[in-house]
Parts: sequence; structure tokens; C-alpha cells
Amino acid sequence: MGHYNLIKLNATRSTNDKVKMLIKSKKISPGDIVWAEYQYKGRGQYNNNWNSSRGKNLLVTLYKEFRELTPKQSSYINFVISLSVIDTIEYYISSDNYIKWPNDILSAQKKISGILIENNFKGDKFNNSIIGIGINVNQTRFKNIVNATSIKLITNKENRIEEVLDKLIKNIGYYIKILRVKDFDNIIGLYNSRLYGRDYCKFLINDKTFEGKVIDVNPSGSINLKINGLGINKYESNTVKILI
Repeated sequence: MGHYNLIKLNATRSTNDKVKMLIKSKKISPGDIVWAEYQYKGRGQYNNNWNSSRGKNLLVTLYKEFRELTPKQSSYINFVISLSVIDTIEYYISSDNYIKWPNDILSAQKKISGILIENNFKGDKFNNSIIGIGINVNQTRFKNIVNATSIKLITNKENRIEEVLDKLIKNIGYYIKILRVKDFDNIIGLYNSRLYGRDYCKFLINDKTFEGKVIDVNPSGSINLKINGLGINKYESNTVKILI
């Protein structure tokens, strides 16, 4: 991924929030990574909590600038980060890994990783991206969470968090190179090939459960679904939830 500075913390409210503070104080540069052993207010999509035991999992936020992208192309950041994370997990778990749109990675039908990307724009220009990633590595108990797993739970092996981080950084560097040259067709093709629910899954829409399947994700980040009784339609992430 090129030169970067690793900022390691014992604990923080959330790594994304910490990066925002460092941006304001001008103590962080594009490409730098904040890595925390513990988050006491970790966040997921739509202000959901991200729960993690101290020192057991990988909790990082990457600060990047993508000045060559337009705001309409910002979804590709999510695509390449999702691919980077799933490739990292597949080094340890060889099969049954999927991207659950819009921001989760599943292994053995359970959540093993979450991604929270906050993009910032100035008018019609792309400013920067705050990329939060959590990967469950060595945690084996998840309080009040049914559909969670970890690398250790699946493989029965303890892994060094530093090693997982190193592999993640290398994978991010690989996919960002593809993004920099704007090979968008390749990126979205790879992303769509890894989607969960292509054969069958359940959806939650307006508090009602439906059955159907995922067709593909659009360049804008919206998803095309075939839902029994509703046909094929496009949905945004705030209107439908894919169930596991």
C-alpha cells in the first residue's frame, strides 16, 4: 500500500472517531492507519454497535484520499475494501465466505467482519475517506449476538492480530491499485461474484420478511433483488436488510 504510519492505541471510543479527531488536529496523513486493541463505542452501519473483546480482534481505520474519483464513484471504495477483507479472511478460512451487502463479510453463514466507510466531499469534489474495518480474529464468545463468528471459532487456531493486519494492508494496497487505474468493470465483477444470497436468501422490508435472491449490485452501490411476490427491483441500503 506504500508508505503509511501505524498509530496504535490501547483503547478509544471508535477508530473512525479517532481519525476524525486527528484530521481536525492535523496529526494524521493520507494512508495512515489507526489500530486499537479496544473500542468502547465501536460503530457499525446506521449507528449499530460493534462489540469486541479487548485485544481479541482487529480494529482499524484507514485514512485515504481519492482525489481522482468523483462522488458518484465512491461506492467503488466499498467494493475494493470488501474484496480486501474477504481475501484476508480466505487466507485462514478457505471456503464459505461471502460479502453480505452492503458492509458485512460472512463466514460459515455468520458475520466475521464489518466495514464502516465515511466519505467526505467538498461540493462536487471527493475529499477523503475514513475506512473502518473490524475482523473477528480470536474472540470465541459474543454476548447477546447470535450470528457472529471468528477465525478462531472456525479454525480452532489462535492467530496473531499483527499478522492479520499485515495481510489486510497488502490486500488493500493491491485493490487500491486497481481502483487508481479506474478498472471499474473488473472491480464490480469481482464484487458481484462474491455476494451472499445469489441462490436464495431472506429480506426484511418495512418489518416484513420476504424470500428471494440477490441479482447484483449497481455501480452506484444500490442492489438489484428478485423478491418473491415483488419481482425484480432496485433497492438502497436504507430500504432493505438481507437476513442471515
